[in-house]
Amino acid sequence: MDHFRKLKAKFEGLTTHDSGSQKATTHPPVQQQGGYSPYGAQQPGIHPPAQSGAQQQGIYPPAKPGDAQQDAYSTPWQMPTHNDTPYPSSGIPSDGIGPGGFFAPPQQQQQQHYGGHGNQFPGNTFPGATFPGGAYPPQSYPPYPPPPGEGPPQTFVGSGGPPPYPPVAPSQEPPSKPPVAVSGSALPAMATAAAVAATATAAVGNPSGPSSAPPAAQDGLRGQDSAPPVQQGQPANYSSNIGALDSSQLPSGVPLPLDQHDIMTTTERGEKKHVTRPGDGRNQMLFLNISNNETVHQRFLIVYGQVPGIKGDKDRIVVRHPYFPPLTFPAIDGYFKILVELESGDNGLKFEYLQGDAVVGQGELTIKMEPYTDKPPLILAVVIGSDSKGVFDSPPDARGPGINDLDAAVRKLRCCAYLWQAFIAEQMHRQGFGRRTIRLEEEYEPDTMARDNERRMTAKVHILKSRRTVAEIQDKERAQQWTPPPGYKRHTEESQFSLANEALDDYGVFKGSHHVACLSLDSHWDPEQQLLLGHAALGGGSGDRRLGVFGSHSTHAWPANAEEVAAKFLDTTQTDTRYLANDCGGCGEYWRAANVGMGAFLHECGHLLTLAHTPSGIMSRGFDDYNRTFMISAPGFDGPVRQRDEAGAHWHRTDVIRLRHHPCLRLPSDPPLRDNEKHESGFDVLPTERGLLVQNDSGITMIEVWVDGKYRNHREYTAENLERRRNGSLPAGPDEMATAFPREIVVDVNSWSGWAGGWSKSDKVQLVLTSRATATENVDNVNDLLHKGSRHDHEGNVVFSSNQLGKGEMKGTEKFEAWFSGKDMRSSTPKLVSIEIRAGDMLDGFILHMDDGSERKVGKCKGGNRSVLSIDPDDDLDHIVVNSGWWIDGLEFVTRQGHTSGWKGGRGGGRHIVKPPLGYCWMGITGSGADWLDSLTMHYAKRK
Repeated sequence: MDHFRKLKAKFEGLTTHDSGSQKATTHPPVQQQGGYSPYGAQQPGIHPPAQSGAQQQGIYPPAKPGDAQQDAYSTPWQMPTHNDTPYPSSGIPSDGIGPGGFFAPPQQQQQQHYGGHGNQFPGNTFPGATFPGGAYPPQSYPPYPPPPGEGPPQTFVGSGGPPPYPPVAPSQEPPSKPPVAVSGSALPAMATAAAVAATATAAVGNPSGPSSAPPAAQDGLRGQDSAPPVQQGQPANYSSNIGALDSSQLPSGVPLPLDQHDIMTTTERGEKKHVTRPGDGRNQMLFLNISNNETVHQRFLIVYGQVPGIKGDKDRIVVRHPYFPPLTFPAIDGYFKILVELESGDNGLKFEYLQGDAVVGQGELTIKMEPYTDKPPLILAVVIGSDSKGVFDSPPDARGPGINDLDAAVRKLRCCAYLWQAFIAEQMHRQGFGRRTIRLEEEYEPDTMARDNERRMTAKVHILKSRRTVAEIQDKERAQQWTPPPGYKRHTEESQFSLANEALDDYGVFKGSHHVACLSLDSHWDPEQQLLLGHAALGGGSGDRRLGVFGSHSTHAWPANAEEVAAKFLDTTQTDTRYLANDCGGCGEYWRAANVGMGAFLHECGHLLTLAHTPSGIMSRGFDDYNRTFMISAPGFDGPVRQRDEAGAHWHRTDVIRLRHHPCLRLPSDPPLRDNEKHESGFDVLPTERGLLVQNDSGITMIEVWVDGKYRNHREYTAENLERRRNGSLPAGPDEMATAFPREIVVDVNSWSGWAGGWSKSDKVQLVLTSRATATENVDNVNDLLHKGSRHDHEGNVVFSSNQLGKGEMKGTEKFEAWFSGKDMRSSTPKLVSIEIRAGDMLDGFILHMDDGSERKVGKCKGGNRSVLSIDPDDDLDHIVVNSGWWIDGLEFVTRQGHTSGWKGGRGGGRHIVKPPLGYCWMGITGSGADWLDSLTMHYAKRK
């Protein structure tokens, strides 16, 4: 009761968390410039709000009309990176399995409910079954917390199998913005089953074809999971054919997930899986995704296993822990998945496979759990209005204290986050990167993850009292899914993302880099307007804050503790739209609402972890299948949901590579990061005679290839695949074999074209580049950069142009050219003798003084302080360190002998080292500027 009273006091006292003398942290527009620095070390640039807001569209293609909303926000802090608003679908791609990014997701299996091996399970998967405790919804409201082993009585109602569940129409396109706060496109509306059936055969039948074309929006979903023809009683996008993919149908270097095909009793390294052979005549039990005495770092673990030779579709698996209540999940034909709760130290687990009351298989596991706290946590928060009643939408017979109030929301968000933690760890493990996962901020208090309510370390949930009233929060103009009629004049441009940011600022507790998942408690379905108010599915941020927000409209369907997980994922109760939202047409039953609610919220948290939309998986619409990672049975699915049947419940391989290097997913065994790996470093892309030279000081972890807006393939650079790059198992050039994380790579366009399926000179070829510091940039058009980015000067030298830094799109901007040559270049072009810089808080420009007495301006150079860097006769310009994003924040000139200008201007944006490639010389600088410098391009030629 102490925990409950504390939460109620936070709510009823109408106060926010008091941090003593700490003031609320504000986030000015200046933090928007540049990309996200995952370690919070990068200083913001000083940018006016309008330019700062536009900044982050610079590197990527523009969003399609109606999707981009960057002008709708008064400050950049109000702008999420990804705005997952539903929009009408235009159809389903016909060839959704690309040769590079799609990997066949393993099957998933359902988990059952607590109550010991004598209990049955709710829903029509188990006809006539009852849930421990009696009927659901309850007719009266028991006190909370309940005594050990008890809780709100529940029985789940559902009749008949679910109708075919159509997947959504995707948008497949390279991320058109870096991972910073910018509005984007939407989660697509659900497609029709007919549309799925019409396109599914082509999708599955052409596994080597490209991903389907997207709408032209940056933040539109890049794609969707492929789908087989619709079959009666089975969701349209579930396909056993997906599980039949083999390594010949996948790109080089993209492994099949573990246990992709038949159950194997060896690990990915060829070691024997853990097998328990009972001595009492019962069947042996195989544990297929975990080994005995394995060490993990998360509180909840998904265990997948099999008792060979067993048949039965109403079986159960029970796990017993010395200190937690037993957990029971369904099992089918000997296969099982079950969620296991762990405590710090050794955990002795005992498993029983049951048919009826008979124990037909037993097993034991010892799992070592070592919490790893030396990494940033994911912080959980609930935002409530200043006059909120502290309740979320529920059907009339499921309302009351502990059921749909603030305390229930806290318990459900906590449980949701622990499921995220288990899901991420399992998916990263299957991809060969260990059980990497997020850490949750935890404190010692009564633990609601088990019904015994014992005090344990458990996830902390912050209650943020907004300064806004419920009426303001539920204003239709702030509703993400509301479309104003023609001619309508808006009164506010704020979003739920900006309101959550405001509440965090007022809370004033979180300092330095922080990652926050915010549940908006006052979301509400208005059946008269047919509008979901107070809800947004948004994720992104920049600077020190990364944020994901989601509404509470589906929270009624979420589990509040581990014992409820299986029942909630099996609940086929129909959604009554008189009281509840059927979000995007994908929440027609409670188990679907649980998938979309928790899974789409994870999608938004993916955005705050720098993930973009992908052709398949959670960052597409794969969260529709979220239950399948946890459950061996699923409504509408016939037979056990093995790993290969999990469909969309996976991270796309490009997501996996980004998560592999994210600071929030580090493992204790990871080596310490170097200083240059802790801060965002921008990419420099330089055309040469050999191809495109890609450089990043933090190290390069991935290069994706997109052709005409369709994902083709990618190359990844990790410590785990270095040996395979070197021994020829993976395609790699000399630069790619040098180190685990190369700092520079030459992209031989002809070679890469063949590897990525080919393209013509008329095709738009894009490269999406990712660094070890999780920065992402886009080379918008490779062919243009190679063929239009070079020219012959008056002496016949082939002069190349680097990628442009800054967008050069400020109001009143003018172009400037300054041509000179390096002193070791045989050329009549003037040589540099000094550089005059004009800068204050921003960089106004600079003037290059030549040896023939001439001077050339780059920028208007009308203000700022004047400083001069002289260049001796035996010295020359070596490189320029530039911070840039939408414009040029600041820079420093460095000569070959090490003389520097010192830093001039601001320090926002991503850092670039502007230097000619080895064997090339400076030939000039061009740029543009208005009140300050807003673009810069280097020109260089081969030394002769």
